[in-house]
Amino acid sequence: MKHHAAASRVPALPPPPAAPDPGLRAMSPRDFADFTHELYLAGRLDWAEYRMVGFPSELDPRWDATIGALTGERAAPDRPRDMLAEWERRVDFMHRFQAGDPATVIAERVLALFQHMSPPAAA
Repeated sequence: MKHHAAASRVPALPPPPAAPDPGLRAMSPRDFADFTHELYLAGRLDWAEYRMVGFPSELDPRWDATIGALTGERAAPDRPRDMLAEWERRVDFMHRFQAGDPATVIAERVLALFQHMSPPAAA
């Protein structure tokens, strides 16, 4: 009987490590809107910060006729992208063309929060 019990034990391998959550580095604008709303409700974003980040322009139904017409891109609000990198580019633009503007200070605070919450970019 002991021989049978020992033979029926199969060694178990540990589970594979979980893939890191890409977070803001692979998030659609629609998911980003939900994410920032949760941050606002949790008190991590104040109203001015939430107003700036919580309403991605690509969710506007007029995108294709306005911004899309200028850029030649159609709206893709459900396509994941690196939202952190988009915010880094936006803040960089604001530094170059809106230095000293109160909106730039708000954008910097939001970017610092996003950078703190996100894993480093893949090399």
